[in-house]
Amino acid sequence: MISLYDVQQTAEQAAAYHHLHFQSVDKTEYNTVFFTFAAFTGLEKEPVLPREVRTDTRLTDAARDLLEEEYREAHSLWYDAGYVRALAALRPTATRAWSDSLQARTRMDESFAALATTADTHWHAAVSALVTAQDQALEAARAWDEQAAAIVAVNEKFLGNHIPRHEAYARAGLDPTGWVIGYAGDYPDYRGTPLVRQTAAAIKEQRDHLQTVALLAGRAAA
Repeated sequence: MISLYDVQQTAEQAAAYHHLHFQSVDKTEYNTVFFTFAAFTGLEKEPVLPREVRTDTRLTDAARDLLEEEYREAHSLWYDAGYVRALAALRPTATRAWSDSLQARTRMDESFAALATTADTHWHAAVSALVTAQDQALEAARAWDEQAAAIVAVNEKFLGNHIPRHEAYARAGLDPTGWVIGYAGDYPDYRGTPLVRQTAAAIKEQRDHLQTVALLAGRAAA
């Protein structure tokens, strides 16, 4: 059983080697210790236990153990901060790209739905507007997939993080609600990247429907 006094005394023995962000160490009710550090940004030098800790004969085994645990915790916090920072750097372009893709898809779907009530005299103009909206939706999907690929790359780079992905997104100011985002192998992909595939499939359904309508309307006119 360790006491708070033992923890504080050991921390004092290790004072020469504490990490720069170290603030304090305390004993928990479960007979373990927890550290308090100044906030990490992820830009700091990687926390690594000083080599001298293993050779300094002035240190007790307890002090060495404490320092090893301290640096493991510091490294985890530094690594997670780097993850959040990398995600946050993508926030402006990712947020805009996802919003643009949603708006473009909405315009496309609305243009398609409007054909059902379009008079014959305006049919060709309405179809032309739909084709334009489809092209814009596909382009917006490509732009989003580029951002999604960048997000996936960050997730892959920081696979060893210690915080849940949804928490990292939240801390980075990202709202992933509704995101169409794949895995590393989806970027690039000969079949098309995820949102491009989804959008292309929707466009095909719309055009197949138009072809069917045109075919049946031609037969009726005949």
